[in-house]
Amino acid sequence: MDAKTLSQADYLDILFDNRNKKYGSYELRKHYDNRATKALLYVFSLCFVLGGYALMHKEETATVLATIANKPIECSWHIVDLPKPKVEQPAPVAPAVKPTVANPIAKVVPDDKVIDQPKTVDDLKGKESGKVDVVGSNDGTIPATSKNTNTTGTGTNTETNEIRSYSEVLPSFDGDMIKYMQQNLRYPALARENGIEGRVYVQFVVNEDGTVGNAVIKRGIGGGCNEEAIRVVMNMPKWKPGMQNGRPVKVYYTLPITFMLQ
Repeated sequence: MDAKTLSQADYLDILFDNRNKKYGSYELRKHYDNRATKALLYVFSLCFVLGGYALMHKEETATVLATIANKPIECSWHIVDLPKPKVEQPAPVAPAVKPTVANPIAKVVPDDKVIDQPKTVDDLKGKESGKVDVVGSNDGTIPATSKNTNTTGTGTNTETNEIRSYSEVLPSFDGDMIKYMQQNLRYPALARENGIEGRVYVQFVVNEDGTVGNAVIKRGIGGGCNEEAIRVVMNMPKWKPGMQNGRPVKVYYTLPITFMLQ
């Protein structure tokens, strides 16, 4: 490239002097400004069209948004399948007692007023001296202290009002629990308005006759859900009571009740 041409040449011509300008790089750089201008025009045109469309349908869009805003929110709840209560291991069985003979306490009284004769050697053969007369078992390991004492090693015969946390046969709802909840559980208005949902755990006692009592909240969520859970539990029909050694006993039971908005 001579001096006259050099003074009039573009920087690309100088850069690609004596090079293959048809390779592609020269063309890309040479026409870059035109392509960039066209791209900007396309973008601005698209924005203009979209803006015009939005202005033309402004009233229709406002109507749709107002309809959505005024549409009431439908809320509902569902009850999940109740988890099976954890079966705890029974307490260790008390050992059976030995045959025991009551050893009366000696009292100083006139001879003609002696009521409790002292035990003879024959009375004490194979038996332990204790507080009461109990037949006991040959496999027994301890003396008896009362007549209502375990004599076989399989349990106690004493009736108590103890409330158990477990039993051989756990108490169970006599019917369809899910159906009962669907017919009786009501979602509190305060909880619905504030979007409160979750699971309430209610502990209660199933008595020997199957009635339910002593219901308390072990874990709640507020918004009136705790009170509603207590109300529904206390209005339950009779359950099948827990069984221990073939007889009904009082057993604690914890029931989860789920409140959920949909």
